Amino acid sequence: MTLANAHALFCGLKSQPSYLANLTIEEDERTGLMEARREIRATLKAAAAGIITHDEYWQDAYSNRNWRTRPAIEVKFMTQGSFAYGTINAPAQKPHQEIDLDDGMYVPVEFLSNGEPALAAKGLFAFVETALADLCKKNNWKLAEKPNCVRVKLWPGAHIDIPIYSIPRERFEAIREALEKSHAATFAARDSVTTSWRLPSDKIMLAQRDGTWVQSDPQQLHDWVVSRSDRYGAVYKRLCRFFKGWRDYIWLKSPLSSLCIMCAVDQALQKLNGFPTEDRDDALILEIAKELPDLFNGKIENPVLKHLCINEWSEEDRDAIVSAARELRDEMSSALERTGDAELVVKKLRNKFGQRMPYRPDSVKMASKIAAVQTAIPATVAAPRVTASTSG
Repeated sequence: MTLANAHALFCGLKSQPSYLANLTIEEDERTGLMEARREIRATLKAAAAGIITHDEYWQDAYSNRNWRTRPAIEVKFMTQGSFAYGTINAPAQKPHQEIDLDDGMYVPVEFLSNGEPALAAKGLFAFVETALADLCKKNNWKLAEKPNCVRVKLWPGAHIDIPIYSIPRERFEAIREALEKSHAATFAARDSVTTSWRLPSDKIMLAQRDGTWVQSDPQQLHDWVVSRSDRYGAVYKRLCRFFKGWRDYIWLKSPLSSLCIMCAVDQALQKLNGFPTEDRDDALILEIAKELPDLFNGKIENPVLKHLCINEWSEEDRDAIVSAARELRDEMSSALERTGDAELVVKKLRNKFGQRMPYRPDSVKMASKIAAVQTAIPATVAAPRVTASTSG
């Protein structure tokens, strides 16, 4: 056991918000994001019917056609990223850091013989920005150019990103027909249909502002996150949020991505002897922090695209991130393992996690130094969690 038990500060306070509660976005902000997403989706769905009349939205093979011979276009949406995973945090440094909601727009369309969608990538960017122009003006929103999405800046500290995907029309229609036929079936039957008719990842193309298309399937990453939660339990997402909160407090902007943090947390948990418990988040943070310097200094692969490294940082950035991880490790170790004063424990934690860490020394449980040395209660238990097998 550690000398200090600060679990309550992270997620166990009752009469005052814990660190986890302070990381949670305000309800009015969540409502605002949901309403903005609803308006954006409705606007784009209504405008999609006009895509067939615009030559500039189509590749050459289709732009030369009479528009009446082009297929009608409808668009679908799927929220992805931290908002969908349940790992979204309120920014530590507003308004420079922002709440981000990723809402993917999917366009079922014919594919050409070269494997690219019939719609032009640049054309779809132009469609989205043109369609949203009046809505943004009405709501005082701003459009911002990003290389692989359309960004709508809502209010200081919040934006919605709209990545644009094309999927094969014929496969999409087959999926929809199968789902409609299973409408009266049980939930399990409908889930089975959805799984069996899942689009192949190499058939999902992400539009780039420069006019190119790249293969990208965000559902693969979503499935990986679900598999980690199945393996470790609810504590996995809490740990990811804690370390994201640390990053956002330490840096105004950093190349250390949320995905890199989630992968590092997974790799660190794999090194522990057993499966994490739900009652000592502070001890788990300490154990993960001890692994982070080496993990960040090594190679961390994308969990679904194994050939991609997600921490290919410059030497300067790598040195800064590894150094900060060492400082976190040392301060966490000092706070929990070597500090016999509850007030000092809180101060040390606030040094690394910021003022959102509650100043509640009375909630820190202190063990005697003799007991801390003699007793070794691990932050994990050996009994495995029994779940369905999930790749990733």
